[in-house]
Amino acid sequence: MDYVLTRPRSRLRARLEPELNERQREFVFSDAPAILGVAGPGSGKTRALTCRAARLLDEGLPPQNLMLVTFTNKAADEMRARLTHLLGPLPDGLWIGTFHALGARILRQYADLLDRTPSFTILDEEDSAALIRAVYGGLRHTGLSEAEKRLFVTGGLFGEIISRARNAGTTLAAAVAEYYPQHAEHLELIQRVEALYEHRKKEMNALDFDDLLVHWLYLLRNYPEVADQLRRRFRHVLVDEYQDTNVVQGAIVRELGLSAAVCVVGDDAQSIYAFRCAEIRNILEFPSHFPGCLVVRLEENYRSTPEILALANASIAHNRNQIPKKLFTRRAAGEKPWLVVAEDPSREAAFVAERLTEHHEAGVPLREMAVLYRSAYLAHDLEMELVSRGIPYVTVGGLKFLERAHVKDVLAWLRVLLNPRDEVSWQRIMVMQQGIGQATFQALMAQLRTARDPLRCVLQGELKVPPRAARGWADLVACLRELAAAQDRGPAELIAIVMDGVYGRTFRERYPRDHWERLQGIERLAGYARRFRSLENFIGTVSLEQDYVLKGLAEEEPAEDVLVLSTIHSAKGKEWRVVFLIGLNQGRFPSARGLDNLEEERRLFYVAVTRARDWLYLITTVQDVRGWQSFVTGPSIFLTELPREVYRSVYVREVEGDGDEGAG
Repeated sequence: MDYVLTRPRSRLRARLEPELNERQREFVFSDAPAILGVAGPGSGKTRALTCRAARLLDEGLPPQNLMLVTFTNKAADEMRARLTHLLGPLPDGLWIGTFHALGARILRQYADLLDRTPSFTILDEEDSAALIRAVYGGLRHTGLSEAEKRLFVTGGLFGEIISRARNAGTTLAAAVAEYYPQHAEHLELIQRVEALYEHRKKEMNALDFDDLLVHWLYLLRNYPEVADQLRRRFRHVLVDEYQDTNVVQGAIVRELGLSAAVCVVGDDAQSIYAFRCAEIRNILEFPSHFPGCLVVRLEENYRSTPEILALANASIAHNRNQIPKKLFTRRAAGEKPWLVVAEDPSREAAFVAERLTEHHEAGVPLREMAVLYRSAYLAHDLEMELVSRGIPYVTVGGLKFLERAHVKDVLAWLRVLLNPRDEVSWQRIMVMQQGIGQATFQALMAQLRTARDPLRCVLQGELKVPPRAARGWADLVACLRELAAAQDRGPAELIAIVMDGVYGRTFRERYPRDHWERLQGIERLAGYARRFRSLENFIGTVSLEQDYVLKGLAEEEPAEDVLVLSTIHSAKGKEWRVVFLIGLNQGRFPSARGLDNLEEERRLFYVAVTRARDWLYLITTVQDVRGWQSFVTGPSIFLTELPREVYRSVYVREVEGDGDEGAG
């Protein structure tokens, strides 16, 4: 296929060339059919990828022929904003979004090949877990002990194993043998649960998040006419954060790349999500998958001081399995990173509090400082210290907006309206009604499974309802009738109907202490829903917003100036002027389990230190009394392997004060 565009030069190109460094220009303007951008932290990789997309569109590529893939909806929004800045209003037909969002869009077009309709429901993690529990509940003689039931069913191990196998592109037997050998005796049961789970999803006209990738790849490999249509449609495929792709995502890119020009950007040194099935070999082996590809190293860093980069380079150099690169910056020299040795976690906490107070008094806002750690429990002493000193802080994480019970309740009513075979949503709205428990739900659901049109069956009163459930059932049917009559008015109006109906009363009864606060969340959801004309588009969008809830829908960020406490995994992609990295003891970071994959743990350390712009503090303790045990392990290997010239050291003897500077 010919990839030469219709207009070889444009005003945009003339505008962009002076704004890009030499390597970025090579990445943006090359016409190579396969490009790997190896981009270090702070190197402007997302900007470079967006500029490449803008250049292709500006030089004549039809927007429907471009696929731009990101890993979060936030990143997709940022790319849209940058494209708009470069090109003006975005052209219709552009394919931009996460793998899962684009997969859902494609699967709705070919839903009949998957025995689904285009209105299929997308099950989130909680929905999938509930369905697996229901599947297991229908089995007899499973052979699990009570302790094993708590692990497999309540603890979600069934779902974890099934998802691991699918994202690793392997069979259940292979996944159990490699990752869960201690549970090999239950392989047959796991296979039964998976088979029934797949059957129930098909009955419900539903797909889970893994399906959005697995079935996309299935269509490409098993339906030549579909593969041909998709390959003719996407002439250019651009992928961000390629180091985070799993086996299935990597295979999708390679399938599309049989005819499309493929350009990916990422950093193998920031591949830290193996526990989510990210496969680092996708980026390491990209040149072998696309022979003759152009490899462009984006090594100029626009974030950190030379001293912080020197430490980062020295650390990651110990990894053997990598694409070599060396970060550099044109920034002026700054202060060397600090290696701090504290007697114990209480002195570590006191040092952090003292030093961040000094930075704050010198003019650095609290929000421009962060404390990072390998695991949340490492920050417990620090949190108590911050509370005692009255230093405001926020921890990154917590329950996501769309996972909150009251939000899922409201969405369940709308999902039933859109997909009447959505058993998970039926269960949610039924069991909250008076007189309807799990047994009654199962009896009613058994009737709905055999109905040709479940919603019509409910609305016309064709179900046999036990007398004890009559009142609750009548309330449910009344609300559904009102929703069905107003379906064309838009999703915001439907949310208002739900809240004005029987759920409004249930809502107040369920949440007597904080229902006003939760009601504000429902109002935010309704405000967001006003952006959509159709219920189908609204539900389809919110089903894919698990990692990032769109602006205006998310919980409000604290208005005041607060310190950030975060795990390193949650800090990826962010930056602060001052970063404290605590808990740097062997067995804590790297973690005891992480010793089996020391290179990934070192990549996690690399991500942490490259979050800092101006000041970096690496803190270890002589005595470690955190977690379930107290022991002396010595400093992390990531500290002992650093050359002495890349840091300055200090030994903290007292809870307060500057301590004694020395060799560490």
